[in-house]
Amino acid sequence: MKELDNLLINQRSYFRSTLLSSNIKDRIIKIKKIRKWIVNNEQYIIDTCLKDYKKPLSEFYATELNPVLSHIDFVLKNIKKWAATKSVWTPIHLIGTKSKIYYEPKGVCLILSPWNYPFNLTLNPIVSAIAAGNCVVVKPSEFTPSTSSLIKEIIESIFKTSEISVIEGDYTVGSYLVGLKFDHIFFTGSPEIGSLVMQSAAKNLASVTLELGGKNHTIVDETANIKDAAEKILWSKYVNCGQTCIAVNHVFVHSKSYNLFISSIEEVLKKFFSKKSDYGHIVNKKHHNRLKAILKECLSHSGSVLIESDDKGLDGYFPLTIVQDLDMSNPILKNEIFGPILPIIVYDDFDAILDFIHKTDKPLALYLFSKSNRYINRFLASTSSGTVGINDCMLQYANPNLPFGGVNSSGFGKTGGKNGFLEFSNAKSVLFQRSGFSIAKFIYPPYTNFKERLAKLLG
Repeated sequence: MKELDNLLINQRSYFRSTLLSSNIKDRIIKIKKIRKWIVNNEQYIIDTCLKDYKKPLSEFYATELNPVLSHIDFVLKNIKKWAATKSVWTPIHLIGTKSKIYYEPKGVCLILSPWNYPFNLTLNPIVSAIAAGNCVVVKPSEFTPSTSSLIKEIIESIFKTSEISVIEGDYTVGSYLVGLKFDHIFFTGSPEIGSLVMQSAAKNLASVTLELGGKNHTIVDETANIKDAAEKILWSKYVNCGQTCIAVNHVFVHSKSYNLFISSIEEVLKKFFSKKSDYGHIVNKKHHNRLKAILKECLSHSGSVLIESDDKGLDGYFPLTIVQDLDMSNPILKNEIFGPILPIIVYDDFDAILDFIHKTDKPLALYLFSKSNRYINRFLASTSSGTVGINDCMLQYANPNLPFGGVNSSGFGKTGGKNGFLEFSNAKSVLFQRSGFSIAKFIYPPYTNFKERLAKLLG
């Protein structure tokens, strides 16, 4: 791993000698080069990424390619405003001074990206890090090797390795990298690995952004538009075959709405997935077996399969599975499923469900389908999560003006638009004083009764 040590040394040197003296125009030029590469090589990108695991082309555009281009366009439109020095108000006890906030790059940053959206969730933080003016080491997931090699090809065609370097390899490479003295670590993945990343970062007092997952609870109450809820929940659950950190994990349905919800689910499934090409693969055999084990444990406890598609024999597919009649102690409610299994739990008491959510780890997303402002307000006031969707699922990620990220066990730090820029920046406060003057001189020693009264007044 000596080469990784040397890489960090070289990037620190390049940051001090070159990037610290660069300007916003330089960053814009670099980001535009990434955009141009993507636009000029669209089909090559699609062909390469889909070697890792199958997904419908419409999903690839909507969740991988277009989000990167949209993010780049939003950054290019706003970067000058974000990076501009900000003047702040001067309080009366600091009269005679001026105060400003300067946004400086954190330095040399490490990005550890996941396999579920390997193009989007690797390039977007890279663009944010460039916008803030950093050097970057990128470690993509070994579970999507074709996309990892593609990211490496894009970056090496534009940047020197002393500025941005993509390191391929397995988990041992990632484990070694997080132990190095980076200025910031940006990790997207599971809470379990995120905890290890945070422990390693703490040894070097490196700041972290952790984009983790969570058990994203969803409630469909008795006032909801049931067919609309069924469509949105199923789309959330089965886009990318359920391998999405803000997908619905399970759904609580009010008893008055249950029968209609079930019939709507069956109708929507037939409409959505009449063709096998309309849904994607599980990324690999390991995760396929993980889902089989989750479902087996669930059914051995309580519940039964309501609907299961007939694609078990096809390589890479996991059957689209709806599970009903679960009780609240079923272990599947304690797991992030991260696959196309949808447990449905019937409820009568809205407050009991809120209490159940309150007692679990804070999720990355919560969803409520309701026409009742009373329920909506109580839901927002009684729960804590990184994001919330009311009468829709996952679209909160698509608004660059909203901060995206978790809370506690579902993550630290926020991304999306300006928030991504801020994660890779240090907001440096600067106070300007006139030479020879300071109001503090009025309370310099030796102390007197008058200075004591003045200090109390100024405080």
